[in-house]
Amino acid sequence: MIANKLNYGDTIGIVGVSNSLKLQNRYEDFYRAEKLFQEKGFKIKRGKYLLEDYYGSAGTRYQKVEDMMNMFQDKEVKAIICLDGGQTCNTFIELLDYNIIRQNPKIITGYSDITVLLQTIYNKTGLVTFHGESFVNFGEADGEEKYKEFESTFVNKKIEKFIIGDKKIIKKGNAEGKIIGTNLGCMMYLLGTEYLPNMEDKILLIESYKTSPNECQRRFAHLKQYGIFDKIKGIVIGYNYDLQKNQDTYPQMEDILLEYTKEYDFPIIKCNDFGHKIVNSVIPIGVNMKVDSNNERIEITEEFLK
Repeated sequence: MIANKLNYGDTIGIVGVSNSLKLQNRYEDFYRAEKLFQEKGFKIKRGKYLLEDYYGSAGTRYQKVEDMMNMFQDKEVKAIICLDGGQTCNTFIELLDYNIIRQNPKIITGYSDITVLLQTIYNKTGLVTFHGESFVNFGEADGEEKYKEFESTFVNKKIEKFIIGDKKIIKKGNAEGKIIGTNLGCMMYLLGTEYLPNMEDKILLIESYKTSPNECQRRFAHLKQYGIFDKIKGIVIGYNYDLQKNQDTYPQMEDILLEYTKEYDFPIIKCNDFGHKIVNSVIPIGVNMKVDSNNERIEITEEFLK
């Protein structure tokens, strides 16, 4: 199930599902982002509890679910951008009404901790969701560049950065499957729950923000023990800030992953088109993708917006 694309003049809803603006004092980023979208021709509708702060979270779990369900039911709202990442996106997913979401398909996007929500909605409803910038990121110094990626995907129905960006082949092979991901640690909150999508024949996209070689070992051991590597068809590794900023010091995520996937023949590709502290490509969760490591190419082979 896919949502309609955006047109200039449409209303975009903003909902806080993880960190509050107060936690890291991101009010100015929010106001700049709001102004940017309004100058580009969009209307912005704030969630009722958008400015709430509940121990660093953007409201209580009940306030979050009220705002999210109101946005899905609001006929004026054509897309939902999550306010910011953080640590508490998994606190309200069992309260969402997935039947209502299924009946009102619309764009929903965010990244980092929002990975939890994107996977859950896709799993529970079949709606294609989108890894992309959280709203406050559009208020940062490179907000215009981030907006161009947003516009390219949601207005013009084009994904370019993720497709044409430089790729490094870590393990050769060809594969095809639906996209799942992207933040590794946050996605693993869903292991053992009803909210994790079926990983059979999927292409797993992974990235991390504050990580270490030891954390990578722990995560990959967990995935292997849980049987995830037995099911998936391939892996694409994104930008891993804490490791890549010290590339000469630390082994990289892909180096460690190879140690834990020796007996598997699926392809592994590295790119820097999604992750933290970069301009993110928008990536549709739940659509089909081909990985051709022989030609260092990836291709999205399904429509992701009407």
